Amino acid sequence: MSTGPVIVAPRAAPPPTYVLLPMGLGLCALTLAGIVLAVRGDGSGMAELAVVHLGLVAGLVPIASAAAVQLSAATTSTAHPRPRRLAALLLLENVGGAFLAAGFALAAPWLLAAGGGMVWVGLGASLRAVAGRIRQSRMLRPLHLGLILGLAGLLGAASLGLAMAVWMALGPGGAFSLLPWHVGLAFGAGFGSLVAGVSWQLLPMFGRGRPTPDRVAYGAASLWAAFALLGAGFFDQGCAAAAWPLLALAIAQAAWTAWSLAGGKRRSLLPPYAGICHFFGALSVAAAAWALARGLPAQALILACGGYALMVLGYLERILPFLVFELFLQRRAVPRAVPKLHEILPPRGRAALLALFLAGLGSAGAWPEPGLRLFGLGLAALAGRLLACLRLLPRHASPR
Repeated sequence: MSTGPVIVAPRAAPPPTYVLLPMGLGLCALTLAGIVLAVRGDGSGMAELAVVHLGLVAGLVPIASAAAVQLSAATTSTAHPRPRRLAALLLLENVGGAFLAAGFALAAPWLLAAGGGMVWVGLGASLRAVAGRIRQSRMLRPLHLGLILGLAGLLGAASLGLAMAVWMALGPGGAFSLLPWHVGLAFGAGFGSLVAGVSWQLLPMFGRGRPTPDRVAYGAASLWAAFALLGAGFFDQGCAAAAWPLLALAIAQAAWTAWSLAGGKRRSLLPPYAGICHFFGALSVAAAAWALARGLPAQALILACGGYALMVLGYLERILPFLVFELFLQRRAVPRAVPKLHEILPPRGRAALLALFLAGLGSAGAWPEPGLRLFGLGLAALAGRLLACLRLLPRHASPR
């Protein structure tokens, strides 16, 4: 049975300030994207692409990259040699995502190319840092494989997005012929492999779930990447060919979550919050693949973004307080000045916000405008709740 890499050396990871900043800016982007959806309720055309890239590229990608950088260092007990430089490169993903959103809103291809270039540099630095720590430790566990495949998939998606932007800026048509590969690499090989690898490590730890054999955990991240590429390759033969492999994987991921939580040790009958987020996020990705198979690409995009956002935010609720707590310790606060984890991010109110998020995401397909408004409100509330614990950081950090 898999025990997973043990997080035994948090001091070997970059100081929390270096990853908290891109995470905080990513949460700001998610909150802003949710507010725009709640106000406009517009899910069509260039406005939709602007909001998607604001939330996905300026929001989720920097959060995922920063978490991958921190996890790779903490689980291999190897420090990053230039943490300040790495932190600056991570911030390029936030800035590049903002450029992409502005480029789509203004229909400016060169803004898209500039933003895509920044995101490419940031993802390349993240992948190099993660792979370097894993290679230095001479240890490849399922978590590490998921981190490498996920960042490589996101880097491939950024490469194709940059190519499409330059293609459009130069004038000749046909740039959107790369779109199936761009989407497949982003959602399947990128977020799919990343979440699959991370979940096999964090869900038993944070959700008190049942551990999984290594051979299954290795296969999960690899299959997400393989089937995403397979689906993109067969996209020209119809949406169903691209959707059904991903649908099967997403359902399997949700089934594994339920099985793991049912066999894990828990103090109450209800599964933990991180497990609920992962389960409903996997179901949302499955619904996205089903919508794509039915020829509903707009609804599929919304469901996929919402599903992965839910899984990332669910895990971030447990990761973020630990990073803030570590920052208190590094600042040598006296014991009375160090808050407890539940004081950094109180659990009250999160169930209602999660229900609001899921209600909006579920109704966005049937009733696009009111559903998108409700979904945007839930997204902004969940991201803003996590952002609030960073806002309180300066007040808590000084010794009393």
